[in-house]
Amino acid sequence: MQSDHFIRRSSVAAVLAGVLLASGCTGTTRGPVVGTAVMQARKSARPVAPQIVAADNAFGLALFNALNRSATSNIAISPISIALALQMVYNGAGGSTKQGMSQGLQLQGLGALAVDKYNATLQAALIRPDPKAQLRIANSLWMHLRENPVLPSFASTNETYYAAKIGDLSGAPDDVNAWIAGATNGLIKEILPPKDYSKVVAILANSIYFSGRWTSTFIPSLTRAAPFTLSDGTEISCQMMHKTSTFPYFSGSNFQAVELPYGQTRRLRMLIILPAVGVNLKSFVTNMTSDELSDWMADLKPAHVEIGMPRFTATYEGSLDSALTSLGMGATFDANLADFSGVASRTRVYVSDIEHETVVKVDESGTVAAGATAAELVLQSLPIGVIMNRPFFYAIVDGKTGALLFIGTLINPIQTSS
Repeated sequence: MQSDHFIRRSSVAAVLAGVLLASGCTGTTRGPVVGTAVMQARKSARPVAPQIVAADNAFGLALFNALNRSATSNIAISPISIALALQMVYNGAGGSTKQGMSQGLQLQGLGALAVDKYNATLQAALIRPDPKAQLRIANSLWMHLRENPVLPSFASTNETYYAAKIGDLSGAPDDVNAWIAGATNGLIKEILPPKDYSKVVAILANSIYFSGRWTSTFIPSLTRAAPFTLSDGTEISCQMMHKTSTFPYFSGSNFQAVELPYGQTRRLRMLIILPAVGVNLKSFVTNMTSDELSDWMADLKPAHVEIGMPRFTATYEGSLDSALTSLGMGATFDANLADFSGVASRTRVYVSDIEHETVVKVDESGTVAAGATAAELVLQSLPIGVIMNRPFFYAIVDGKTGALLFIGTLINPIQTSS
């Protein structure tokens, strides 16, 4: 849906051309059609590269564990939202910064162009996956359009492969938050805090929205209060939904796995892993790998299952900086080490913050969920230059009394006497 916060395609071309001319380049440029690669992948029905799915899943589990390590409450993230936002940022990274991002994102040496092409195909494959479920993924790039240091190539790449809409950062944070709220049907309203964004070079944002009705819904009259045992052994009461039917099921040595499908095609599902009594959930998830998860899903077989499932709403929001740093992406957030020369060539840029928010609502009819990620790139605070390459005055001062102990002027640094 076209938003007033975004400039028209012809204006984008004009802005990018202006940046080229301002940078000393000659000639004109014409911006690509937004999301060209995504639409082409959609039309050609190209298969999704398993490398990008494996990378995103492995990254998502690693990040989840980094966040969950010290958590005392619910954690919920959208791996694909975070991965897409960071992989848009990855397009501007260079040197050791790019290597660190590649390591953290589990890209296994994939070049930026391969990642972009794979992501275009992945996003295309997720468009309208089921006639009775909604799944929307959207990306945007926000920059100051009047005085824009962002390289045309960076903007163009993210438009082409991620269908990123261009927004004017002069309206931040309100316009960015309004875009997120619209894209997530109001589930996420304020991912960026109120502050001065005049020094921010760019914000890359991703949103994902899902609304799916269970293929076989729970009957509300069967929902009743039931005990739920917390990790510390404490019992609380929750509203437990109940249903007995045929579901994909697998039993491991210390867990049970079951899938609850959504919609008409059953393509979208909720996978639930329930550790056995006495097995610590945090330890279980820490030791779980994405390959194991894939194997368990492949082992699911239809079975007659009685489901008892809490009706719940889970929310999570916070900065991902520390968790991403622990995954090897520390240079990304270091003003002195970050290399984002592919974002802006005439100024030093680093990522100051990556915010993420997820909301998941589960009830008898189905699930509504949304995730949003915003990566903020700012100018490096360079030291003020005081280069004493010309005559100057100097003083040696007693800091306590303020007394001038010595004063002088240096006219010639190699002259030793008058």
